[in-house]
Amino acid sequence: MNHIPKKYYIANWKTYQSISTIKRFIQASNQEADWHETIINSYIGIAASYEHLYYLHKKISKLAMHLGSQDCSAFLPGAYTGQVSIESLQDMNISFCLVGHSEVRAELGQSDMLISSKFKMLLAANISPIMCIGETLAQKNDGMALQVLYDQLEHILNFLQSYTGSTKIFIAYEPRYCIGTGIVPSSDDLQKVFCFLKSLVQQLPIAKNVMFLYGGSVSSKTVQQLHDIKEISGFLIGKASIDFQELKKIVQSDGRMV
Repeated sequence: MNHIPKKYYIANWKTYQSISTIKRFIQASNQEADWHETIINSYIGIAASYEHLYYLHKKISKLAMHLGSQDCSAFLPGAYTGQVSIESLQDMNISFCLVGHSEVRAELGQSDMLISSKFKMLLAANISPIMCIGETLAQKNDGMALQVLYDQLEHILNFLQSYTGSTKIFIAYEPRYCIGTGIVPSSDDLQKVFCFLKSLVQQLPIAKNVMFLYGGSVSSKTVQQLHDIKEISGFLIGKASIDFQELKKIVQSDGRMV
């Protein structure tokens, strides 16, 4: 029997959810008798906002899903008002954490250096980092896309040259002009980007532990064309993931599930 590589589906709930809507999501998943069978070859992750993590970490194991955070502090526990430390995330058995999402970069002004620090701290805590990168439409039109992606990855690539741990690492490509717009890049554009990203990591000592995700207007209507890009190991899904039935359709879009 051939081994089927695991596919990764990471739901980034942003701040769309409340406790009441999360309860409805859980209820809907509990009513699906075939859910466990559907996802036997998949990794389903929920990236929830800080205020919902404790509630979800009590529930998540029964859902056959994994819990993650949308960001983390770059500081160790101490006098850092408003921060949520990686140690606090460990207490809730967080499996993964997003870092460098374009909305965080744009709205909070987080630098590549700061994001790199979080990335390293997550690895030290054995939490899988999901490193988000992506260019603007103007940068793409100027032919700068690959350079922008490299610049966003440079600090962590340098660090990973000597990293020998076994924690799984994700690089999530999310073109900023695709987030929430319904636009998905052409297959040719995606192939070019993911081949470039693969070339950056293939000489690293931990290359086999690096997975590539695509994010940006992933839905049950757009995901099928993305399955054809063999370098893509999974998807970072935004607003579409808050509806359990829509998330299920996205997971079932993989022909291996049928």
